[in-house]
Amino acid sequence: MSITDKTRKLLWGRSGSRCADCEAKLIMDSTPHDDESVVGEECHIVSRRPSGPRHVPAFQSCEIDSYDNLLLLCRTHHKIVDDQPSTFTPEVLHQMKDNHEAWVTGTLDQSLSGYPSNGNDPLAEAFRKVASRMPDLIAEMKKDFAKKGNEFIREFFIISKRWTLNVSSSVFRYYFEDHENLQGKVHVLENCGFVYDVRPGNAKKYRMTEEFVAMVVSRYA
Repeated sequence: MSITDKTRKLLWGRSGSRCADCEAKLIMDSTPHDDESVVGEECHIVSRRPSGPRHVPAFQSCEIDSYDNLLLLCRTHHKIVDDQPSTFTPEVLHQMKDNHEAWVTGTLDQSLSGYPSNGNDPLAEAFRKVASRMPDLIAEMKKDFAKKGNEFIREFFIISKRWTLNVSSSVFRYYFEDHENLQGKVHVLENCGFVYDVRPGNAKKYRMTEEFVAMVVSRYA
């Protein structure tokens, strides 16, 4: 079997012709002397070859070239995920694909709905990106701030519902059971400078910046 034209169109369309990892453009514009250049690669999540990355013996051969088993990446990240299959497991790659497609859809929806975009504001652009990739978490944060008495809370824990957390101060709590890959999402917020780690010990505690809180509270208002 091979990748069908329909599957290929779905993959490129839903990915916005961008790398699912770094979001780099995968179609380079033409020049006065040459045609466009396609630098994206259609990557298999589960390998067809027994010696290939993430090969699963029980995986149906008819599903190898299916849309669900494909990921659009730039050449650099294709090599990385295949060289590091223990890090980039099928579960991680499926989550990467879901997050990226949610970002593409969210970005387009914002544009079509007239939501203001200021290309001169890197912080706002970073927030739009993370909000589209983790809409459920951002929505829960906004709901928390809307509750009476919560407007000045800036700290939150990420914990399991199985754990007991005894704290005297007012904090938000977000649960691993409610948000898939919650730790990874918080790491993204850290990388963007929206939250920072203030854990007192083993508990995973973070503090939000004022800029981030302002954008969460006013999102789509």
